[in-house]
Amino acid sequence: MSRIFGEKLFPERQLLLKSSGGVRHIALPGWLQATVLAACLASVGGVAFLAVEFTRLHTAVDHQIEAARAPAQTAGSPDSQSLDQLRSEMAQMHHDLSAATQNYTDATTRYQQTRDKLTSLTADNDKLRTELGTLAQRAKTLQQARDEAEHHAKQAEQALNSKASNLSQLAKSLDDNKSELRRSEAQRTTLQNRIQQLQTELQSANDRLAQQSAASDAKAGSQKQVATEPARTAPSPATGQASASEESEPDVVAPMPQHSAGTPHARAGSSELEKLLASTGLDIDRLVGSLNASSSEGQGGPYIALNGPRAAELEKSRQEQLKRLAKVLPLRSPLDEYQLRSDFGPRADPINHRASFHPGLDLAAPYKSHVYSTGPGTVIFTGTREGYGRMVEIDHGHGIVTRYAHLHRILVARGQKVAAHTVIGELGSTGRSTGPHVHYEVDVDGTPLDPAKFMEAGKNVVQISGK
Repeated sequence: MSRIFGEKLFPERQLLLKSSGGVRHIALPGWLQATVLAACLASVGGVAFLAVEFTRLHTAVDHQIEAARAPAQTAGSPDSQSLDQLRSEMAQMHHDLSAATQNYTDATTRYQQTRDKLTSLTADNDKLRTELGTLAQRAKTLQQARDEAEHHAKQAEQALNSKASNLSQLAKSLDDNKSELRRSEAQRTTLQNRIQQLQTELQSANDRLAQQSAASDAKAGSQKQVATEPARTAPSPATGQASASEESEPDVVAPMPQHSAGTPHARAGSSELEKLLASTGLDIDRLVGSLNASSSEGQGGPYIALNGPRAAELEKSRQEQLKRLAKVLPLRSPLDEYQLRSDFGPRADPINHRASFHPGLDLAAPYKSHVYSTGPGTVIFTGTREGYGRMVEIDHGHGIVTRYAHLHRILVARGQKVAAHTVIGELGSTGRSTGPHVHYEVDVDGTPLDPAKFMEAGKNVVQISGK
């Protein structure tokens, strides 16, 4: 019963102390409250007891003084000494009473302060309890929102897995198409080599025909005869047959091979430089046509035989155009030294390890290495893009755009014109990246091409052209 009665009078209280570091609490058990109250009551009782005793003693002393006055007047000095002693004791008691009164006053003041502090702490405790309830309700709401977000994320992951399965099938189909394309390219290369061989044989036959014609003309001139058409065809049966064929069927002479629009390969019998540029996957005829500011759709012009007098001049002009084209294409490497971490094409994503398509190359190098432009152009984008981090885009004209992603810092501005091998930023690991590297892309009319072919062609172009 005493414990239950004590819990009702002195329930346990908690003082919550809120600071920037968190919330702390101080427990005030019932026994501590009862002890403080008992101490205060004891102090009050002690002071009251001292006051009563002091009054009683003062009354007794007064009676003794009155009783001692009459004998003292007759007895003389001994009683006077006793009276002085009593007065001294009375003065001491007055001093003790003053000290006890001061102690009582101090104890009362401390009790009042403690009571006020307890009241303030109780109010703060109630306020903190209210805030704690609000926070608990908010945490419950956030937990519900989190559960809903996890449910949506699970649904999205299931949908993504389905898309990843479809992507895997597409990647397999793409690999099959690439294999078929490689076989077709091998057959085409074989045919081109055969065409080149036939053209070489045709050139040799034409050279022999020209030598025989020159010998025939010289012989006719020594005899002071005017050269006639039969004389040109007379030297030998083989020569005569070839000349007759040229005269009667001029259309049989092979014209310069034409390159159909949109075919990203070199022409048959083309030069090594043209083959290298075509190996990047670019439509060389279209690009050369754009350099000449002419349409790549129409075809026409005078008929010029392959080995006619203007053929060498036209071939030289085309070589100059190809050299000009090589200067404006992005054929250099974005890093002086690097390690290839990921090729162009299908791959397992390095973060979620699912089948994906990689539209560029991942080139690793030390952190903050200089990243260079791979060709001359105009900066059309600088900033941050989702998945790419800090990125720079350069327009090289002719529908060709290069991208440099995951940069630590960008050192060029939008609209700035840059030359080949200009520092455009520092290598980093921003965006969706697992470590320091540069993600390098080459887009032609919005379609990604393999940057490795451009870089390899650039090395060989330097060797061939001497640039």
